[in-house]
Amino acid sequence: MPKPKWNLNTIYISERLQESLRPISRCAMTTVVAPMGYGKTTAVNWYLGEHAKTETLHIIRISVYSDNLAIFWKSVQEAFARAGFTFLREYPCPTDAAGGGLLVDDLCHMLAGEFPCYIFIDDFHLLTDKRAPLFLCMLANRLPANVHVIVASRDRFLPAAEAVRLGGKVYQIGMEQLRLNHTELAVYAHRCGTKLSDAQVESLLYSSEGWFSAVYLNLRTLSEHGVLPSRNSDIYATFTAAMIDPLPEKQREFLAVMGLADEFTVEMAQCITGDADAAQILAMLTEQNAFVTRLPDGVTYRFHHMMKECAERSFHEMKAKTQKLYWERFGQWYEDQRQYLHAIAAYRKSEDYHALLRVIRGDAGILLASLKPEDVLDALNKCPAETLKANPFAILVLMRRMFTWRQIPKMLELKELLLTAIEEHPELSAEERGNLLGECDLILSFLCYNDISAMSRLHRSASRQMSRPAISIQSGGGWTFGSPSVLMMFYRAPGELEGELAEMDECMPHYYKVTNNHGQGAETIMRAEALFCQGHFTDAHIELERAYAQVRDNGQINMALCCDFLS
Repeated sequence: MPKPKWNLNTIYISERLQESLRPISRCAMTTVVAPMGYGKTTAVNWYLGEHAKTETLHIIRISVYSDNLAIFWKSVQEAFARAGFTFLREYPCPTDAAGGGLLVDDLCHMLAGEFPCYIFIDDFHLLTDKRAPLFLCMLANRLPANVHVIVASRDRFLPAAEAVRLGGKVYQIGMEQLRLNHTELAVYAHRCGTKLSDAQVESLLYSSEGWFSAVYLNLRTLSEHGVLPSRNSDIYATFTAAMIDPLPEKQREFLAVMGLADEFTVEMAQCITGDADAAQILAMLTEQNAFVTRLPDGVTYRFHHMMKECAERSFHEMKAKTQKLYWERFGQWYEDQRQYLHAIAAYRKSEDYHALLRVIRGDAGILLASLKPEDVLDALNKCPAETLKANPFAILVLMRRMFTWRQIPKMLELKELLLTAIEEHPELSAEERGNLLGECDLILSFLCYNDISAMSRLHRSASRQMSRPAISIQSGGGWTFGSPSVLMMFYRAPGELEGELAEMDECMPHYYKVTNNHGQGAETIMRAEALFCQGHFTDAHIELERAYAQVRDNGQINMALCCDFLS
C-alpha cells in the first residue's frame, strides 16, 4: 500500500459553515465568538477572499494585541491607511461619547460608496475597555449599506440590550457554526491525507468536541507517530510535542524568541535573533506550519495564539542570562522604531533601567500615560536610586506623570531625588542646573492648580532659570486635562474675575517661553468665555476669533476644541 500523502495545511470550510457565513454581506455587524482555535480568523478570511474573487471591495483588517487603547488606535489608523483610507492618520483616539459620535459620522461619510467595504476586527477580546463594544454598536446603527463590520472574539462582548436594539443589523456566529461535526471531521481528515475509521472519528470528535485546533493537532500527531494521542493529554503539551519539539534546535529557539512579538518582519527577526537566515526559516515555517502565517501585507508575520503560548513557555525555560539578552534586543528594536510602549515593556523584563529611563525621557510621558500607574510605580520601586539620579531628565517626566496620576507623595519623593542628584553632580554646568531646577519649578506649579498667582510665581522662576523648552511637557500634549473650558479651570473666587484675566495675560508668556508655546491662546479663550458669561456676546465673538487665529495650525487640537466648545 502506498504511504498516504499528508497535507495538514488544508483549509477546510464546511458547506454548513459556508451557509452560516453568507448573511455577513446583508448585516451591518457580524460577531464571530468562540474560544481560541475554532477557526474564527480562518473562516472570516476565507469568506472575504471568496468575495474578493468575484467583486471589487475594500477590506480593512485590524488586529488587537492588548487592552491598551493607544496601541489599538494606532493599529486602526495603520489598517485604514493600508486599505487606502488615510483620513484617520491625524484623528485623535476618541475617549468619550461625543468624540465617538464624531468619529462615527466621519467613518460613515468617508466609507460610503458603491463598492462593499468590510472592516474585520480580530481578537477583540483583548480590548477590555467597556467603551469599545458600545462604540461598535453606535457605528453599526449608522453604517451605510455598503459597509460591514466583522468582529472576532473569544468572549461574548455584545451587551444583550444593545443586541436587541440592533435587531436585524447584527448577525451572530458562534461555536455551533464553527465546530466540526462527525461528517465534517471525517471529510477534513480525508483532505489532510488520512481516512479515519468511524471509531477513530467518534473518539476524536469526543475528545476534541469539534475544536478545529485540537483536531489538527491530533492529526499532526497521527502523521508523525502513526497513532492518535490519548484523551487525557494536555493540549499545550500535545501542541509543543507536535509543532515545536520535532524542529531543529535553531528553529525551536527562533520560535521561542519571536513568539514574544505580536507581529514581526524578517528584518525584525534578523535583528532580535541575530540570525541572518531568518527569511529562510520563516519561509519554511509558513510552508510547513499552519500556525505561522504571513499577513496580507506580504511582509509581516504572526503566530497563532496557541503557537505563541507554547513558544513563550519554551522561552521561559531558557537561562535567565539568555532571556535578558533577547529582551534587551526587543527593547532596542522597539525604541529604534519609536514604539515606546513596547520598548518600556521589554526593558522592564530585561531590568535594563538605564534604557527604560531613556525611553521614558524620549516619550516625554505621552504614551506613558496609557500604562497602568501601578505598573510604572512597580518599575520605579525596582529601579535603583543611583540609576534614577543618573537620569535627571527622566525624573522630570516621571514627576509630571505622577501629578496626573495623583501620586503626589511619589512626585515629591522624585523631586527630592532630583535635587540630590543635582547636588551630587557639581560638574553640571550652570546652564544645565538652571534647566533642571527651572523645569522642576514648572512641574511643581501644577500643585497650585487653579491658583493663577501661585502658578505664575513658579512659571516666572522657571522662565528665569531655563534656556531651553521643557522636556516633560510637549506642545502637542493636552493642556486642559480634558476640560472643554479654560474659564472653569481657573475662575475661583467671586469678584476676582478681572484680576484673574489680567494675571493670565501676564503669566502665560512666561509659561509659553519654557514649553514651546504649549497651550497657546489659553488667556484669549478664557477672556472670550468670561465675556460670553457676562452677556457681552459681540465682544466674546471677537475674542473667540482671535483665539482661533492663535491656535490655527499650531497642532494643539485640545485648544481648538476649547474654541469649538465656546463657539
